[in-house]
Formats: sequence, C-alpha cells, structure tokens
Amino acid sequence: METLRRPVGPRDCDILGHMNVAAYIEAVSDAMFALQTAVGLDRKTMDSTRRSFVAAHIAADYKAEMLAGDVFTLHSHVQHLGTKSARFAHRMIRMSDGATVFEAENTSVFFDLEARRAVAIPDDLRHALNRLKEEPTDET
Repeated sequence: METLRRPVGPRDCDILGHMNVAAYIEAVSDAMFALQTAVGLDRKTMDSTRRSFVAAHIAADYKAEMLAGDVFTLHSHVQHLGTKSARFAHRMIRMSDGATVFEAENTSVFFDLEARRAVAIPDDLRHALNRLKEEPTDET
C-alpha cells in the first residue's frame, strides 16, 4: 500500500546536494504511522491503549540519488508477524521515472508505552496486519 507521498525539500538534503540519510529514515517513520493508522492503530487508539509499534532495527539500501524537488512515493507491506514484533518492507519510488531509489526493512516491537516493554500483538491487530502481507509472485 502507498504509505507516503511527498517532495524532497531543500532541508531534506545534505551538503552533497542529495537527500540525507536522516530524511530517508524520517520517511520510513512517517510511513509506519500511516500503516498503523490503516490497521486501526491511529493516534486516538494509541493514546487510549498506550500501545504502539516502536522501531527496533532497520536495514536500508540506497539505490539512486534523490534531489530537492524530486517527488516520491513510499510503498509498505508486512513481511513477517511474530508474537510481539513484526517486520515491514518499504520501497521508495521516484515518481518522475518510476525508479526504485531506496528500500528498507524494519523490525518493530509492539510496545506498552506505560510499562516500557514489549507485549503480544492482539488478535484483531494481527488479523489487520495479515491483510497487508504482500502476496508472493510467481516468477518461474
């Protein structure tokens, strides 16, 4: 699903003139909140339940430069669901040419924000997340 669409702003760029590493990670973070909202874990629900996914690990591949003014979309899906964590995949596409410019996988833990510890993903949330798993493709 598309989880983010926006232009690269001048403040997203470093002294080399291209999108800074921190801006890519910020995009993944924003995409995660969009994804959570899509499965019913919106701001209001997080405030009332005091539960949310929190980042535990991220691996990223930078494939092409992004410059100020480039517009991108970020597409995200669930790769794996564990008892207390999930792994998500994100793909950034430059809209002008359709090039994949960045890919990342992040593992997030379902977290009790009061107790400050990981907790089991509830069944209703697990069911919603399962609907966001990417279907395998037949590339034979």
